[in-house]
Amino acid sequence: MKIANTAADEMLYDESDLRNSLGKIGCVNFHQEKEINGIKFSCYMAGHVLGASMNLLDIDGIKILYTGDYSREEDRHLRPAEFPSTDVDILIVESTFGVQTHDSREEREKKFTQIVHNILKRGGKALLPIFALGRAQEILLIMNEYWAKNPDI
Repeated sequence: MKIANTAADEMLYDESDLRNSLGKIGCVNFHQEKEINGIKFSCYMAGHVLGASMNLLDIDGIKILYTGDYSREEDRHLRPAEFPSTDVDILIVESTFGVQTHDSREEREKKFTQIVHNILKRGGKALLPIFALGRAQEILLIMNEYWAKNPDI
C-alpha cells in the first residue's frame, strides 16, 4: 500500500495506521442494525448514486440521521431516498443545492434529448461530459429510450 502525501511532517497517518484499520472495516447491508459499544446504527438508501447511504445512529436514545447528497426523485436506475420509520432528533445533511428549485425530471430530459436530437439532425456529434458517478448510466438509459422512440436518428 502506498499513501500519497505532500510532506512527511503534514501526514495525519501512515501506512501502518492504514494496515491496522483494515481489520476494523466491515460491510453493513441496508436496513441491517449493528451495535458497537452501545451505539446502534443502520443504513438507508440515499437515492443519490448507487450504494449511497444515509446513516442512522442511536446513541443513548438520541437518534441522529447523517447523510451527504440524497435524492427523493426516482429515475431509471435509482429509487428515491428512503427515510427511517422513526422520529429523528438530529439531522445532519449536505446542502449542495440549498433552496434552489429545479425543473422537473421530465422537463430536463425533454430539453436534453431535444438538444441532442437537433445536433444529430444537422450532422453533428454530441460530446457529453458527465461529471457525476451514476449519471452516465442515467444518460445512457435516457438516450436509449429516446432512440427507441425516434429511430429516424
